[in-house]
Amino acid sequence: MRELQNKTFLKTFLPFVIIAFVLSSCGTNHGKEKNFDGVQLFYTDAVTEAEADALGAYFIANEYANGEKKTVQLNKTDKTYQCRMVMRKEFEKNQKNISLFKAVAASLSVNVFKGAPVEIHICDDQLETIQVVTP
Repeated sequence: MRELQNKTFLKTFLPFVIIAFVLSSCGTNHGKEKNFDGVQLFYTDAVTEAEADALGAYFIANEYANGEKKTVQLNKTDKTYQCRMVMRKEFEKNQKNISLFKAVAASLSVNVFKGAPVEIHICDDQLETIQVVTP
């Protein structure tokens, strides 16, 4: 059931994430960059390349990485992973979407980060956190 929720979320909601060029054109360093079929994934020094690759593989397997441009940053503070996602303003506070983000955070914890805590950070186009969602 949770996998179905994740796929529904990834297919219907996440294509509305803001286009990546906004971040790549600004002067702020958001970390090293990898691309996964349209997903511009930045990862900080607190995260390994293998962890970034695992997140990218998850995005591909769950059809979030589907050729549409999106921007995500992976960070880690203490033992908590932060998956920071740039969102358009009209999707930031929608409660239905927040519920889906909770399910995605839980799925990332189990399927990507070996049970470690995960937070989804809904961010503006400069990767500044607007809201934090936990499972």
